[in-house]
Amino acid sequence: MRIGKLRDLVTVEKPGTTLDAFGQVTAASWTTVATVWANLMPVGGRESVRAGAVGSTLSMTIMVRYQDDLMPPQTTDAWRIRAGSRLFNIIAANPDYKKSHIIFDCSEGSLDGQ
Repeated sequence: MRIGKLRDLVTVEKPGTTLDAFGQVTAASWTTVATVWANLMPVGGRESVRAGAVGSTLSMTIMVRYQDDLMPPQTTDAWRIRAGSRLFNIIAANPDYKKSHIIFDCSEGSLDGQ
């Protein structure tokens, strides 16, 4: 991987949780895992109509240098990547077998509407 291709500064975030007055876990805000340089590559997009509303989805591939702490857990807690004002939901994280970089398959938007 050429370092010159990593031109976009992005922030990898995970959902933070707190306990409410009843001891239930609630999603409070997003916490930063790391801020790294990345290469953003659009893959494609699609439009759909649901309940009479037109929606669109943009697929993006984001490549960063490998770090162990950037590998999201294989759970339902969704991590995301913030690039400026844009939000990308991480669908899959694919590390290179040499552990030189990670390729994130993402869709644009926010899971919680923020």
